[in-house]
Amino acid sequence: MDIALSDAKKKKFICYIDLLASVINNTQPPNIPKDFDWEFICRNAQRNNVLNILGYAVNNLENKPDEQLIKVIENDRRYSILKETSQLFQVEKVLQEFEKAEIKNLPLKGYHIKSLYPRSDLRTMNDVDILVDKKDFKKIATIFESLGYTNKNILNSTEIHFTKDLLYFEIQSDLNSGGDTYYDNIWNKLTLRDDYNYSYNMTLEDFYIYMVYHCVNHFKSGGIGIRMVMDIYVFLKSYPDLDFEYVNGEFEKIGIITFAKRLKKLALNWFSQDKTEIDNFGEFVLYSSTYGTRDIHFFQSANRNKKGYWIKQIFMPYKSMKKQFPYLQKFPFLLPVSWVQYWFIRLLISRDINFKSGISDRITNLDQKNGEFVKNLMDELEIE
Repeated sequence: MDIALSDAKKKKFICYIDLLASVINNTQPPNIPKDFDWEFICRNAQRNNVLNILGYAVNNLENKPDEQLIKVIENDRRYSILKETSQLFQVEKVLQEFEKAEIKNLPLKGYHIKSLYPRSDLRTMNDVDILVDKKDFKKIATIFESLGYTNKNILNSTEIHFTKDLLYFEIQSDLNSGGDTYYDNIWNKLTLRDDYNYSYNMTLEDFYIYMVYHCVNHFKSGGIGIRMVMDIYVFLKSYPDLDFEYVNGEFEKIGIITFAKRLKKLALNWFSQDKTEIDNFGEFVLYSSTYGTRDIHFFQSANRNKKGYWIKQIFMPYKSMKKQFPYLQKFPFLLPVSWVQYWFIRLLISRDINFKSGISDRITNLDQKNGEFVKNLMDELEIE
């Protein structure tokens, strides 16, 4: 599939976008032609975790999909409602346990965003992200284990992950990405949430900054899907009076001002009442799955590292390794030891890599045409 879309595919995607927009704006969906390619739309909605949203639009259409597709859409919508109910209950239960244990925390992203949608089940969560102080990791692990969660034993000193049934928690101690330092002092910028003694909030402006920061890091590591763009629109619609003098000043500090402005423009065009247009940034988003695609991920990784890509995959740099092995912060000269430890754990303990499939996965890449498209877009958005 080419990233650049033909006019025929653009027309299909515009209908797709307009259907989603009608649901999150509580407006009448667009007129859909009788010969509409519903399989194409459903396939793309499914890989972007927004198929459940289409369920609410289909109910108000004259020209509906066939019965088999309606059943698929409806099942996804019902599953999302079930998942939503379970997630809300379990997340609040975890936060109450954090209160009892006096663990300061900052719920992130979807936890807050979903309440801004007309229905909270419209915004599904693949995982629940919470920022904490690293010193509380042991207490947190005890809490999750007492609640019946499984520790995923992620090989990363700044994160711990837990799962149970429909829930996946990512507990983080660092919001920075790729060696950035912008969020080093994040706790100094937070305020307590109402009715909590240990759970915090960002200001609306800082929350928006983090949303865009999160998007740009996914963009650099594989792409962003339509749901991230939708989140930006829903937030801007809910809070139209953000202090953009401050926001844009912070984007300048981080070095993502061009990306941020284009993302905002795209979100407002796609989900407001304007005539929907698809530019090259939009084509890239529509090519991506929820959090990007494997081929773009490997292309961008290899492109950034050039000839050193494979060497850095085997002998990961100190900056990456110190997150997984904290002792390197005090003893950086032990980096070679950490490489041996890393591969011993992955190959013999976690067993999460297979040389045959692993190598073939990393060979998966973009062809020359799509590679040029991505490189030119990265340059245009001033993304390094």
